[in-house]
Amino acid sequence: MDRNKLRIFTTISFSIAIVTIVVIPVTIYASGPNDMGTIAFLLSVAGIPLSIVSMFSKENIVKRIVALIVNLMPLSLFAYAFVLELADEFLRSAP
Repeated sequence: MDRNKLRIFTTISFSIAIVTIVVIPVTIYASGPNDMGTIAFLLSVAGIPLSIVSMFSKENIVKRIVALIVNLMPLSLFAYAFVLELADEFLRSAP
C-alpha cells in the first residue's frame, strides 16, 4: 500500500482518539461507567493497531503521535491499576 493511501488509517485512529477523549471523562463524571464508556474503551483498544499502521503514513506526525498516545492511554491505565492491585495483594503483610 502506498504511504499516501495510509492517511485513512490516521483519520480513523485520530477520530477514535477524539471520541475517547470526549466520551470517557463525560461518562466517568456523569454517572460512572456505563455502556458508552465501555464502547469508547473498546474503540480505543481497536484503534491501537490502526494507530501503529498510521505511523507509516505521510500524515502530520503530531496527529499520528497524539492518536497513538490517546488510544494507548485507557488500556495502559487499566494495566497500571491491575499491576498495582496485584502488588497490593501479594506484598501486603499477613496478619
